[in-house]
Amino acid sequence: MAASARSEGSSPRRRRTGSDARAELPPIERTRRLPQKSSFILAETIMQDIVRERLKPGDALPAEKEMVDRYGMGRTTVREALRLLEYQGAIQIRQGLGGGPYVQTPNSSHFASTIIFLMQMQRTPFKSIVEVRTALEPMICRLAAERISDEALAELTRTVTEMHRIVDDREQSMQFSDLNTRFHNVIAWSSDNALFRYLADSLLDIMDGAIVGLSYSERNQRGVISAHEAILAALNEHDGDAAFETMTKHLAEWETYARRRFPDALEQSVPWTWTGSGGYRFSVPARGTPMEG
Repeated sequence: MAASARSEGSSPRRRRTGSDARAELPPIERTRRLPQKSSFILAETIMQDIVRERLKPGDALPAEKEMVDRYGMGRTTVREALRLLEYQGAIQIRQGLGGGPYVQTPNSSHFASTIIFLMQMQRTPFKSIVEVRTALEPMICRLAAERISDEALAELTRTVTEMHRIVDDREQSMQFSDLNTRFHNVIAWSSDNALFRYLADSLLDIMDGAIVGLSYSERNQRGVISAHEAILAALNEHDGDAAFETMTKHLAEWETYARRRFPDALEQSVPWTWTGSGGYRFSVPARGTPMEG
């Protein structure tokens, strides 16, 4: 009895997660918003005008000189504002005859870039992305079961059929990975929730470039196909509970595979690297490859 009792004055043991990691508390005072540069304010104004005027992807914006007159800003400020919008993926600046700023639909790579940048600054391990995806995607799949269209179900069926066709061809491993990502993207978009779409797409962009993009063994590929068939069956029945459960099981199996195949990579932060070709590359090295950070 004495052996089990705590000595007087001893403090209770603190429960630890991971190794000796301690979760930091958020600051009491929120970061105050600093006064914005004129180019930031102008970029917001242009974006508001795009929405107010119901401009669609492919529609041209006013020429630079016209914007200078319209907004009463200098040419340098207008150019900076347009570059900000281009970086965010809201517009495309075309060169040559007929060039200028054009509206476009932002894609998830811009959101993914921001997530990776924040992760790198906080030295957040890649496994955090896995945890977020595991929490979100079953919920997304449940919504998709209630809202999915016949066209989307046909596209999911096509991806599964194509996976069956190429599963024995090891030279088609990248195509298999693309079909896998396509399957999950279609489900995310079928949730009919714009925020879920961009969140899921961003997580898939990061994971596809890091681990999912690497080749599976044939056995693992067949396991993916079986999991996709189970998820598709639930979606065909518009069974939200079954869709949630099958997606949860699928992601748990994927995480088990990833932890066995890439144990070191999951514990490291994902580098934020400019490719020089208009985007950012997110890559976790294969097992045994040294990595900075």
